[in-house]
Amino acid sequence: MFQSARALLFKDGVFERSHFCVIEYLKEHYVKRHLISQEHIHSLDVYRTLRHEALYGLEEISYEKSEADDSIEKAASFINKAFQILNKN
Repeated sequence: MFQSARALLFKDGVFERSHFCVIEYLKEHYVKRHLISQEHIHSLDVYRTLRHEALYGLEEISYEKSEADDSIEKAASFINKAFQILNKN
C-alpha cells in the first residue's frame, strides 16, 4: 500500500520524508478532491501504525487469519485505486 501511495506523490512531483507525510498529502490532495476515499486513507494509516508496532514495539503481536485476509482485501482495494489514478491521463 505504501509504495502505491508514494507513487501518487511521485506522480505529483512530491518526495515525502516520512510515512506520516504520505498520508497527510493524500488527505489534502486526493481525499478532498474525492479521488481516494477516507476509508482508503484510514486503512493505510492503520496498517502504517501496525507495521511500526510490529517492527519497533516491545511486545510480540499476533493476528488472526481473518485479520490477515481483511488486510489483504484492503491493500488490494487501495492498490487498485492508486493504479486507476496513475493511469488516468
